[in-house]
Amino acid sequence: MNLSGTNKKNNIFFAVFFAALVIVMVFGSTFAYAEEAPADVEENPVVEEKAVDNVAADTDVDEPEAPSAEIAEAKAEELAALERKAEAEEQIAAQQKAAEEARKQAEAEVEKQQQAIEEQKAKAEAEKKAAEEERARKQAEEEARKQAEETQRRFEESLTASGMSDSDFNALCKIVEAEDGHDCIEGRIGIANVILNRVRSPFHPNSIMGVLTAPGQFGPVRNGAFAAAVPSASTIAAVKEAVAGKNTVGSALYFHRGSSWGGRTLVASVGAHGFFV
Repeated sequence: MNLSGTNKKNNIFFAVFFAALVIVMVFGSTFAYAEEAPADVEENPVVEEKAVDNVAADTDVDEPEAPSAEIAEAKAEELAALERKAEAEEQIAAQQKAAEEARKQAEAEVEKQQQAIEEQKAKAEAEKKAAEEERARKQAEEEARKQAEETQRRFEESLTASGMSDSDFNALCKIVEAEDGHDCIEGRIGIANVILNRVRSPFHPNSIMGVLTAPGQFGPVRNGAFAAAVPSASTIAAVKEAVAGKNTVGSALYFHRGSSWGGRTLVASVGAHGFFV
């Protein structure tokens, strides 16, 4: 057995092993340092403060300069001008509103005055119309009174001249009422005219009762309406007009409802009757 050869191999093995161990230790220390270096930086306040100062310095360089006093003053003046403009606009708007309200109030006052004038005018016209109507009424009443007096005068004169008695006049009123007491005044005067015309005619009896009771002449005499008739005031007035001389049918001797009656000649149409000869 060769011991020297064996020892030599052992020495080489240990040398290689030692060299490898040294290399491992060196590389291990390098990697450990690389991993621990950031923690050391974070824990170092001096380094951190310097880094922050450097960043702030960089930021200050990039930011624009602060506004100058002139720019700030111009901005303030512009803002004040805008405020003054807004105030002026508010004042103008308030003045316009006040002017509009004053205009409306003035128009309302004018309208009120015009309405009052119209009311006064209408009142004056109504009073004038009422006065005219009252004057016309009084005038009509006066004329009616005078006409009634004149009719009464002529009626009394006619009664005296004709010798007509009160019973004749009453009979004339009753037959007019019985024939058509609801006809117009002119129509009732016409009926009385026919009877008076017959009294004056040579072809008929010369008295009112003679005319009324002639055979087949007046239906109300035959049916009893004549005897039961009560003459109204308007019928009495119409008969008085006829006796006093008012004539609405001329020389008519007959009357009949309607405007035709056989071959007789129509003289007048008054009220509901036609009057014939």
